Amino acid sequence: MKNNSIKNIILTLLRSISSEKEIRKYIEKFSNVDHRYIIIKVGGAIIQNDLDNLVSSLSFLNQVGLKPIVIHGAGPRLSSSLKEKGINFDFLDGQRITSSEVLDEALTIFGEENTKLVEALQDRDVAAVSVTNNIFECTIKNPKLGYVGEVHSTNIKAIEKILDNQNIPIIASVGQTVDGQLLNLNADSAAISIAKEIEAYKIIFLSEVGGIYDQQNNLISTIDLKEQFDDLMGMKWLHSGMKLKLEEIKKLLDILPSSTSVSITKPHHLPRELFTDAGSGTLIKKGHLVDQFESIDQAKGENIALIIETAFNGKLDKTYFNNDVKKTFYISDCNRAAIIVSHENEIPYMDKFAVVDSARGEGLGSAIWNKMKQDHDQLFWRSRSTNPINKFYLSVCDGFQKYDGWNIYWIGVSNLKQLTLCIESAYNYKQTINYE
Repeated sequence: MKNNSIKNIILTLLRSISSEKEIRKYIEKFSNVDHRYIIIKVGGAIIQNDLDNLVSSLSFLNQVGLKPIVIHGAGPRLSSSLKEKGINFDFLDGQRITSSEVLDEALTIFGEENTKLVEALQDRDVAAVSVTNNIFECTIKNPKLGYVGEVHSTNIKAIEKILDNQNIPIIASVGQTVDGQLLNLNADSAAISIAKEIEAYKIIFLSEVGGIYDQQNNLISTIDLKEQFDDLMGMKWLHSGMKLKLEEIKKLLDILPSSTSVSITKPHHLPRELFTDAGSGTLIKKGHLVDQFESIDQAKGENIALIIETAFNGKLDKTYFNNDVKKTFYISDCNRAAIIVSHENEIPYMDKFAVVDSARGEGLGSAIWNKMKQDHDQLFWRSRSTNPINKFYLSVCDGFQKYDGWNIYWIGVSNLKQLTLCIESAYNYKQTINYE
């Protein structure tokens, strides 16, 4: 591909995401040996219906030096082919029952779709390698499902060799038993089996819908498994295939470092998901414990001060914790996020909301915000008009007022007299962070 075409691809994708500063931050993070592995699971419908966006996004990652591990399914095309050929098939708990006839057709379709993706990438000068066997060692998962595998071990060395040679492995979801019987694999489970053994930093599921939607068809931007998993499993609107996916994701995140996250998004949003704090789609995290305190000792005060100073790149006033105003403190168990709510007025005032840079994009801010919000139906706060977090504040507030360089926000305040007092109080609060 000509350099001009490469440049156009990169510029097109850059326009869809945030700032160069954010992009560089994430490129540096993914270049770190501890954050090397990114796994991208591609839904079969994507190869059929959205191949150009998929290839453009993967080409972009290649140009910025990232070599993800790509694994794909072929479910929709397989279903169509089986219907055309009059081969009977069915599903059990969201998984395809695979007879010998279905298996033969599946192996053919997987091979063809794998070749289609690899050749499309190679046409863009992306060094992609086809991998259709010898990765997943399996046993029969359930006799009722037929030739469907359950992965017991993964040939990580073969994958690492491809990556070490600066190639992107494109892996079909095909397994085999120790005696060589090929098996159909659930592509989600195959991707997760790789992630378990390689300790991936990021796992992304690409789909046409681009996330998980609630009963009102609103995108769920963040899922905290510690807080929400049990409730989600009980929701009637969550279909069996998505339940299976969430169960597998929970098992994965339970055994991986807390920094690992899983995202569900669309192919053309892939750069935004990888290179911005806000992301795009549904971010799924193991979750964070958030402790709430009505009073704190010196050690906790020092922890909170460090979080605030690190997040704001300034110095907290030394007398901040010494006044008699009642405060409620929220602090994450990882000591990377804190919220302080002041009760000086009738309506509580959110005095500080701090998340350190290294934690942004992990859903930690949403977790601590949701914990604080559970305790406060009414709240007001202020933020500099230039603060990049104002987009988030706009999405959660009931209203806001611009006031001489400040944005003043509120939730649950409808009485005009109370609202006026909130705005005046917010504007007149003493600045407690000193910037050098």
